[in-house]
Amino acid sequence: MQTKNNKIGFDLNTIKIFARVVEIQSFTQAAAELELTKSTVSRKVAELERYLGVKLLTRSTRQLVLTAEGDTFYRSCSHILELLQQSELEVTASHDLICGTLNMVMPVEVGKGIIGDCIKAFMKLHPNLKIHLELSNRKVDLIKEGFDIMIQVGEIEDSSLIVRTFHHTTRVLVASPKYIEQYGLPQNLSDLKIPHQQIRMISNVSTSNKDVLEKLPYRFKVNTLSAALDMCLEGFGITYIPEFLCRNLINEGKLIHILPSLYKSQIPIPVSFIYPERDLMPRRLRAFIDFTITQFQDEVQRRNKG
Repeated sequence: MQTKNNKIGFDLNTIKIFARVVEIQSFTQAAAELELTKSTVSRKVAELERYLGVKLLTRSTRQLVLTAEGDTFYRSCSHILELLQQSELEVTASHDLICGTLNMVMPVEVGKGIIGDCIKAFMKLHPNLKIHLELSNRKVDLIKEGFDIMIQVGEIEDSSLIVRTFHHTTRVLVASPKYIEQYGLPQNLSDLKIPHQQIRMISNVSTSNKDVLEKLPYRFKVNTLSAALDMCLEGFGITYIPEFLCRNLINEGKLIHILPSLYKSQIPIPVSFIYPERDLMPRRLRAFIDFTITQFQDEVQRRNKG
């Protein structure tokens, strides 16, 4: 298993991929667990087979079966991975620090909401960590621009990146207390007509009430959530935005949730981490992802109990 210059022709990551495929008995599930694309997992196993010059797995529509050579190789790989894991635990036990720099990018309104709270809490836990955060609504090339991770609300188009959805939200109608005091609190959709004014986002509305809402009169039309939210807070009208972005403002009494029954008829909107595929994920990135997921899960549990 060595080339002429005594270098192994495959890396540790390839061994991990092969071992996980064998253990789970599925390329698809292994890819999901390892946060890789299925095509990458298949390619890595195929490259391993070509290098070794033997067939490791026999594939059928229902199952994966190890060949005799594959079984021998898997046993060796499993033992190696176990030794490496034990060595890592011994080495990192006394040096379990989250440090370095985490480069992040996300829309302006996302960074100002509950995600911003997560970032601040995460930094307090890890004083040796630096975070470079860009709040921007522009289109970003993560790999070219050197970002570790992006958070996005809505469907993701670029399939070359790893997309991990960690929350689902829906859009809610909100207005400021000042606006409600002037025009009254709407009791149904028909109440949203004149004299009420909409602050409309230039985007698709994921709701069964889409047609009704799009026909309502509007006074201000804008292409960013942050601008719509700012106008709404100033009392210029009612707007329709993802609930998790304005949750804190509702709890603080700065915004009023209008027609909450609409919430139940929504199509969920994904909130996702997006990051480039890589052989080894930095510990600081993994820690931030896990921390944020836990924060959102805890928030959902608190709301359900309430």
